[in-house]
Amino acid sequence: MTDYITLEGGAEVDIENRPKGVCKSCGMEFVWGVTKNHKWMPVVKFGDKYISHFADCTGARKHRKMTL
Repeated sequence: MTDYITLEGGAEVDIENRPKGVCKSCGMEFVWGVTKNHKWMPVVKFGDKYISHFADCTGARKHRKMTL
């Protein structure tokens, strides 16, 4: 069974034993989490809270997938 953490924005993500990465825009280290919808999401920890790195990165728009 997978243990999910709840991010500050409410998304539930599995980060246990996931690879780490470094943001190409700002250089911050993060963990690749997997959502319940099986989507990869960069996650960072601030104190005792976890948030999506898309929420705090100045270059997040460059890395999001285009949707129609």
